[in-house]
Amino acid sequence: MHLNKHIATRFERCAGVSPNRLELLCKLTGGEISQSDLQKAVSIDPAAVTRHVQQLEAEGILLRTRCENDNRITLVQLTEAGKSKVAAFKAEKDRFMEELQADLTESERLVLVQALQKLNSQIQQMKEPSKTN
Repeated sequence: MHLNKHIATRFERCAGVSPNRLELLCKLTGGEISQSDLQKAVSIDPAAVTRHVQQLEAEGILLRTRCENDNRITLVQLTEAGKSKVAAFKAEKDRFMEELQADLTESERLVLVQALQKLNSQIQQMKEPSKTN
């Protein structure tokens, strides 16, 4: 957890965007999506997604509209300025990841990826702890 936090902090300083916000923005590159579906698609707390969406709208990076067929649904999409920002953020992420892994050999990178994939698979199979009150 410490390493993840350290990498996220350094990434945010370098890229100018948090990993969570970048994940949210990347989900919007596929086009318009309901805010509810966006919340389900990202690994971010729903309240945090709402805050991000509000802030990104205020910055002109995304646009929220009401669905014509169902006024209860809020649709979210990137603006043209948002699409440009996301492209720049992705390029900076690629540069950051390359720099982060610069001292690893190709075989070390492969072993790292395989280990992370195994951990990811294992965590997907783990059951959620039951909540007792």
